[in-house]
Amino acid sequence: MATSSERLCVICNKAAGLYDCRECQRTFCKKHVAEHNLELSKQMDDVIYHHDLLQQQLNEQDTTSSQHPLMMEINNWERESVEKIRLAAEKARCDLDQLLTSNKKLVTKELEGISPQLKTSKEADDYSEKNLTGWLQALEKLKNQLSSPSDVKLQKIKDETWLQHLGIVEVLLNSSEKFEKVCGNAHILENGLVAEHDGTASTAEIRGFEKYSTGIHKISLKIEKLSNNQWMFWGIISQNTAAKNDSYSSKSANGWTSTKQVYLNGACNNGYNNYLADIVENDILYLTLNCDRQIIELENERTKQKNSIPINLRGCPFPWQLHINLCYSNDRIRILA
Repeated sequence: MATSSERLCVICNKAAGLYDCRECQRTFCKKHVAEHNLELSKQMDDVIYHHDLLQQQLNEQDTTSSQHPLMMEINNWERESVEKIRLAAEKARCDLDQLLTSNKKLVTKELEGISPQLKTSKEADDYSEKNLTGWLQALEKLKNQLSSPSDVKLQKIKDETWLQHLGIVEVLLNSSEKFEKVCGNAHILENGLVAEHDGTASTAEIRGFEKYSTGIHKISLKIEKLSNNQWMFWGIISQNTAAKNDSYSSKSANGWTSTKQVYLNGACNNGYNNYLADIVENDILYLTLNCDRQIIELENERTKQKNSIPINLRGCPFPWQLHINLCYSNDRIRILA
């Protein structure tokens, strides 16, 4: 009988011919140490098998990568993206075709209004240089409207799927805009179409009637009087901002001056976004309010220069209003219907 102090085989509890395994710290008899060694050999074979299997997978990687789950996910994303782009392009083409057709009808209607005048004046040999200039300007305007409609833009909109959607966007020419409120030395004329400074040199605020929160809106302005080509401000302001003479410095004021000053949330940034100003008396300016993308844009018809300002809605929340500041006596600005 074995005593408690004797070393025994962990398999059969016998004390004959004992061997100690230094790795696993167990004791075996002669018979079971051989089985233990055989088990280790089998484990080694298993390690070799998994090694060879991994090596085979590496060798086959080039030919099987197309079946990788992530590769298949990328392929599916590509197919879905191409289909989305195709549908977006088809919709954009359809929208553009409708807008161009509508634009053509509008140009045709306006041309039909000019044609009888030309025919009658030519037959009667009754026309002046002023008439000729006016007709040429009207025809040139219609020609430009036909070839490059100012109320149609191609807009790229990034979305969360990393795609860019193309969309035809109709820019609303806001013929209902007019000046409504004044703060300071200025007054409103011609049923709200004209604002004029009427005092000594000091800034006055004029706001438009319309409120803008959605869509894209284009307002045409003419600088009818700009004393010594000095200072005037055009842009937007949040409706809820209190009126004051120097409203260009209000925290929700964003826009441009006839000098190189650009105001972002009431702070002056000279030459922002390469703004060159170069605005003089009788210039026609196009102010575009893109509420959908929170951007405003100024374009000078004479110089063709454009400049844009991104709007921070925290500083200038909707709704927006047309916002003008006049500074010098008799300075005058008109909204073109």
